[in-house]
Amino acid sequence: MISKVDICNMALAQLGQEPISSLQQEDERARRCSLFYEPVKKEVLRTHNWAFAACEAALALLDERRGGEWPYAYAYPADCLFLRKVYAPAQPQRARAFKEMYQKDLHARTILCAVPQAYAEYTRDVTDATLFDPAFVKAFSLALGADLAVALSGDTSLAHRLLQKYTLALDEARRSNMTERFDVCAPQSAFVEVR
Repeated sequence: MISKVDICNMALAQLGQEPISSLQQEDERARRCSLFYEPVKKEVLRTHNWAFAACEAALALLDERRGGEWPYAYAYPADCLFLRKVYAPAQPQRARAFKEMYQKDLHARTILCAVPQAYAEYTRDVTDATLFDPAFVKAFSLALGADLAVALSGDTSLAHRLLQKYTLALDEARRSNMTERFDVCAPQSAFVEVR
């Protein structure tokens, strides 16, 4: 099973660096991997509607306003990296218009729309590396290697070559992912609207 350390070691191998045994070890490579891992992972997750990161969930209603273009304000899902679609449960195939906004009066990032009892389809932040698709792992490790290249080796041409390899691996990963879809979230009936 793949782990964060395995992915970091794949990136380090692309740089000709020695592997690490832990992200907490007192070592510059581990510190840099720990620093770059989450931002690069989130960036690569946002690039595509990955099957292993796809989620559909009921949105939690924060406020119902009377009138206006956006009468409902919903909480932005905590694990959402990229909101792909808002829809009514009776018509899941029909995407509805929405607007993302920080609401000062609610002190929250919100999704505004004209859909009562709205659901959302989004890319979630997957924290368990064992759920990653193997093609995603390869692309992610190359992206991580490209970001680590200058910090660990000072070699900008190596960073550029890894970025090119990442682009090719990402294209291949996206193609293979297009044939696969599954939802790791609980069934829709398990979600309860919060008022």
